[in-house]
Amino acid sequence: MKRVYVIDDEQSIVESVSMILESKGYEVGAQNDDKDVVDNVVAFAADLVIIDVMFPEDPGAGFKMARALKADGRTAALPLLMLTAVNAAGIYVGKFSNKDRDEAWLPVQEFVEKPIDPEVLLAKVEALCPS
Repeated sequence: MKRVYVIDDEQSIVESVSMILESKGYEVGAQNDDKDVVDNVVAFAADLVIIDVMFPEDPGAGFKMARALKADGRTAALPLLMLTAVNAAGIYVGKFSNKDRDEAWLPVQEFVEKPIDPEVLLAKVEALCPS
């Protein structure tokens, strides 16, 4: 069974993503803040990490967490999928796309926009972390 770790400050998002993934046989762990992310991901033995971009206390927390995971030898090889509500929030013009990926600035493999389409989420998770 593949293990997916979800990091999002919105409990409702964590619950909905968990239900979607668990319905397809994934084991899900989660947290609602940006504290001790690398250690928590290691302790959970994740195969994939899903990270929200913005947190209330730090709009760039998702970027920082992605960089920290890629910088640590224990988690550097893990695929990262980033959740983004940038369009819905209206803070930035446009949206993130694969052209924004960068090993130094934004080291993620895929993006999923909020509101989350379960089929899109499952397809991307399956591609990054086949069950």
